[in-house]
Amino acid sequence: MLERAASANSNPLIKTRLPLTVFFAAALHLGCAAWCDIVFVLDKKAAFGNGHIAVMVGDEQRGWHYVSINGTAGMPKPWGFNTLADRDILITDTSGAAVGNLRQAIRRADIVNGSKRHRYAVFRRIRASADEDSAVLNAAIQAASGYLYGIAGPGQSCIDVAQTAFSALVRLRQLDQNGSVPGQTDLIPKNWFRKLAARVRAVNRASRNNPNAIRFYRKINKKEKMALN
Repeated sequence: MLERAASANSNPLIKTRLPLTVFFAAALHLGCAAWCDIVFVLDKKAAFGNGHIAVMVGDEQRGWHYVSINGTAGMPKPWGFNTLADRDILITDTSGAAVGNLRQAIRRADIVNGSKRHRYAVFRRIRASADEDSAVLNAAIQAASGYLYGIAGPGQSCIDVAQTAFSALVRLRQLDQNGSVPGQTDLIPKNWFRKLAARVRAVNRASRNNPNAIRFYRKINKKEKMALN
């Protein structure tokens, strides 16, 4: 169950699809430059307006790795087998080349899964180092690799990928409070995304002037705020 059906391998957007053990090894060699960032993307209209969230890791020079849990095969249902997960896809164009432009990569991520289409409308990008990105990508892959799919358990859903990625970064920077990271009980992807900036401020508040503080690549603009409504 850790690998998608063979038909998925014919998708021209997928450059490679390797066994999970190889994913972990590859993630340790992203080869990013000085910065290699973490991006949370939101399809706000998915799941009856509750939203769908996914994680992208990379940079403009070497491309973007995409991780997402997309539910079960067939009719939508809250529990089942985690058969449609994207566990580490390097986003490519129709020629097979990695897409460096983030906005273009997000558009390609909309259609990377042959069974589930998305419409990612907004994103938040966090600055990170190459080592942090490798650890965060590994954490996201592990969260997406469970046997079962489930909203609020048993199993994992798309929110678990985002929560796990964020928690990994917070703990790597030692910004957690005795292992606690805010936002881990928020089960609605759209709400979790909306509260991300406040959550970052919360973990940074206890460490003012700390070089480990989490920083966004840029502020979210008015157009993006409107898109969340």
